[in-house]
Amino acid sequence: MENKTTYRTFQFENTIVWRSSRRGLLSALQHPDMEVGSPPAFKGDPDVWCPEDLLIGALNTCLMLTFLSVSHRRGLQVGAYESSAQGTLEHSDGKYRVTRVKVRPVVLLNTKVDFVAAREAMQETIESCIITNSIRATVELDPQFREATATSDSDAE
Repeated sequence: MENKTTYRTFQFENTIVWRSSRRGLLSALQHPDMEVGSPPAFKGDPDVWCPEDLLIGALNTCLMLTFLSVSHRRGLQVGAYESSAQGTLEHSDGKYRVTRVKVRPVVLLNTKVDFVAAREAMQETIESCIITNSIRATVELDPQFREATATSDSDAE
């Protein structure tokens, strides 16, 4: 008889309260409140997190956490991880939507020998990331791997 994997279902909840103009207060249990609003492109203010920033940030964060999890499971030691992400919001199919997100992680590894394993882990990451699997936008991953002992960018790949 086959063993069937049982998957759990998770719930995440938050609350938004309108404060003024194009601003609100986002809250969730056990998290600090966050002031949110429209971006300047949509008559908002630049000093609050907007939904577009939060979406791009959620994707960037999820890719990092997934990579670290995959790396740990594979026994790959990561010395450091930093990434930037840029999302493109455009009018497509009669409405505005985020159509593309480019994420540029820079990963510090112990040796160049780890670069191959890190590339494989990054491929699994893009396939396993919950947020990537939840959005329609094209996600482009442009990882750079660097050796921990390297003192110049010539050792980057």
